[in-house]
Amino acid sequence: MAEKSFIIGLTGNIASGKSAVRNYLANFGAMTIDADLTAKDSYLPGTPAWQAILDHFGDDLRGFDDQINRSRLGRIVFSDPQQLIALEQIVHPYVTEAILKQINETDRPFIVIEAIKLFESDIAQHCDQIWTVAADMEVRLNRMVENRGHSEEHARKKIDAQPPQEEKIARSNATIWNNNRFSDTYQQTVEAVKALGLPVSREIKQDLFSLRTIDESEMMRACEIIASHAVQDCPDERLYQLLSKKLVPILGYLEELLQIQRLSTRQDLALLTNQAPFKCEEFDTIETLQLLQEWLLGAYNLLVVPHDILSAKQAWQAGFLPGEDGSKFISEQIYVSFLKANGLMPGEVWIKKLVQA
Repeated sequence: MAEKSFIIGLTGNIASGKSAVRNYLANFGAMTIDADLTAKDSYLPGTPAWQAILDHFGDDLRGFDDQINRSRLGRIVFSDPQQLIALEQIVHPYVTEAILKQINETDRPFIVIEAIKLFESDIAQHCDQIWTVAADMEVRLNRMVENRGHSEEHARKKIDAQPPQEEKIARSNATIWNNNRFSDTYQQTVEAVKALGLPVSREIKQDLFSLRTIDESEMMRACEIIASHAVQDCPDERLYQLLSKKLVPILGYLEELLQIQRLSTRQDLALLTNQAPFKCEEFDTIETLQLLQEWLLGAYNLLVVPHDILSAKQAWQAGFLPGEDGSKFISEQIYVSFLKANGLMPGEVWIKKLVQA
């Protein structure tokens, strides 16, 4: 790295909306890390943490596919605080090691690490600032009931099992309140980043074309483009919601917005799920993908593109490999589960390892 990246630790209680803020920051160009997902990955068969968990909690947690039964493990640790501490003592060292490796390998100007137990981890000491995402208790309760399918009683138990969010707020450098509209949360996030002098956009140029973070001044035009290529309207608030879940860079020519990209992500995996319009007369698909690869570089290691976006000939010309080769670069379980979550299988995609020139 040319210089040290600024590291923001992002925390907050359950259903506060941490991931929405993390995704906004990813759209600004930050490298983002989900510490809780990193912890889950450490349970994968064959890893040191996987074996240590089975040694401590019993081999009967192992499923037919060697996966740890996380539901059963969850019931054990959430009913016994000492067992939860034991699990964290097993997992946390591996999580810290994996996160520090990612930090050391990026050249992005800032990094965001989301962790619900950030203050209790070793990662906090590596952060330049810590932000808390907060929401009123009733708002969080409703989200858990309506969005996650919990009963009200179960949701309240989960909320009550956590320390009050006021404790996190008191120890943080900034607080982003996520009670209302997505646009409100987005605005707070922009202001917090600008206050640190960090960028709120990322842009890669090729001649007069560019792939860049969508600017608020372009939101209305972007909504018009999406609506003209979809079966439903796209009001402004819908676009802010989309930005809270996906990467949404735009292809532009000078000041004109030509095409909107939508990508699903999982840690360092990026899947191009949609383009609007699907074809761009002014710029070839392969050229767009070249810009996209550069835009993702430094935060993502593998670009995945469905067959319906890229033909076999185009894939070969652009240096993509068959999707079945994905396990060469990443755990097969992680890779296949990510694709399944997006309605795809390895035989339906092309992949490309993103490397510095």
